[in-house]
Amino acid sequence: MLFGRRKTGKTFYTRFALPDYKYYIVRRGGKFFDPEEGEEYDLKVFLKMCGDKTIVDEFHRSDPKFLDALQSGQCPNNLVLITSTMHFYKKFVEGPGAPLKGLFSLKNVGLISPIELLSGEIKSKEDFKRLIWYQEPTLIGKSVEDCVLSGTIFARSLTGEILDEEDVTHSRRYDAILESIAYGKNSLSEIANHLHGAGVIEKASTSLITKYIDIMIKTGLIEKMEIWGKKKGSFYRHVSPLTEIAYYLDAKYDLKDLNLPWGFIRDAVYVRLPFLIERFVERFMAEYFGMKPVKIMDPEIDIALVKFKRLGVVAEVKWRKDITKKDIRNAERKLEMFSQAKKILVVPDKNEVPYTELEVWDTEELKSRARKFMATY
Repeated sequence: MLFGRRKTGKTFYTRFALPDYKYYIVRRGGKFFDPEEGEEYDLKVFLKMCGDKTIVDEFHRSDPKFLDALQSGQCPNNLVLITSTMHFYKKFVEGPGAPLKGLFSLKNVGLISPIELLSGEIKSKEDFKRLIWYQEPTLIGKSVEDCVLSGTIFARSLTGEILDEEDVTHSRRYDAILESIAYGKNSLSEIANHLHGAGVIEKASTSLITKYIDIMIKTGLIEKMEIWGKKKGSFYRHVSPLTEIAYYLDAKYDLKDLNLPWGFIRDAVYVRLPFLIERFVERFMAEYFGMKPVKIMDPEIDIALVKFKRLGVVAEVKWRKDITKKDIRNAERKLEMFSQAKKILVVPDKNEVPYTELEVWDTEELKSRARKFMATY
């Protein structure tokens, strides 16, 4: 069973990897549609046709009797189910009475891994910047301009589709919360205050937004990070760089309401780009080291990873030209506070960085480590 939010390539991957499987997609209303034949079938007919090597896409839309048929063994063992939900599908595989419990291997299909992207062909630093957007499969091969201009429109419609697929009614509060997080409001109290100031909620109470936050975490739109250290709490952020930049531009510049020239939008995007690169490198390191990202606020550290309740890696990302000795000393001073952790400085080109005793990773180092990792995957 493959699950994950919409537009992460589940259908493409499955049909590419299993070309000899018969493919059906369940339409809204529960009919099984065969795109090759252009025909749709009700459940009774489909169960008679369902043979070995079958793929059923969006299976959660089907009549509940389909799940009973699976449970009773009416369908073949060689079956692949796909669903564009991050949470709703769990009712079928978890909890008391779940009809598909134990019958399927589960695979979460999310954004494309930075390690996978970096293991490919990268010829320049500009190519590296494009990889930030290529985490979204639908953007692969597009220019940065296309990723941003077409992607921002796509991101808003995608949010509605994701919530709709989870049987959640889309409202202004979801968009307002996504905008506030992209704007830098990362705690529940900050988000509530921001929404109250914008007139979206009647008072600055976290109780008015927690249910929306929980749903967006469950649907894969945002993620909750543990704050590590003396200051306890949670830190909320976007999962996708596409929704991050789309809602950032909306919150900061009213992009959805203004016909702004690409030159202006490009400059606004490049202001935000270091944060997106930082997140990209964090995802890379988390997978590479097999650790969980946390947020350290005092002092604020770009990347912090833990394993078994122990801080394992701390890193600072300086992704710009003309890195000075002062920049290096500041990074060293912050990272040296964590004596037991591995300390890494991430830059575009280590040959252009003043001397440091920190371990330095650059574009070439990331590429090399990605390829070695993939070779042993």
